[in-house]
Amino acid sequence: MTEHQRSGLREKSLKAPLLSFSIEKEIEKLRKEPEWQEGNRNAVTLQKNSNLRIVLISLRKGITLHEHKVEGPITLFVLSGKINFTAGEEKVNVGSNGFIVLDKAIPHDVEALEDTSFILTIIQPK
Repeated sequence: MTEHQRSGLREKSLKAPLLSFSIEKEIEKLRKEPEWQEGNRNAVTLQKNSNLRIVLISLRKGITLHEHKVEGPITLFVLSGKINFTAGEEKVNVGSNGFIVLDKAIPHDVEALEDTSFILTIIQPK
């Protein structure tokens, strides 16, 4: 994404003692951007430091984030829509207000069964 498309990020701090967001407004912003309008996904990092990263992600129905893993444990909170979350042989179907906790370094994938928005939290290993 170019600076012009997301110029507001320059004013937004990703690392501060206290951060506050309207998730509804953040989703609205994501869905107005070309990546969503013309593509199949969009995301914005809401907070990032050496210990923690929080990302708001929107996926269009039918889109899959194919198997990947991160070094630290993660949580995923589905705000709207529905996903299939697969980790190894386990597959769970999670809808609005559903919450997933996954231990560190476990390969997983996420498939959007509907247009979906979720918050991903990644705990960074030390």
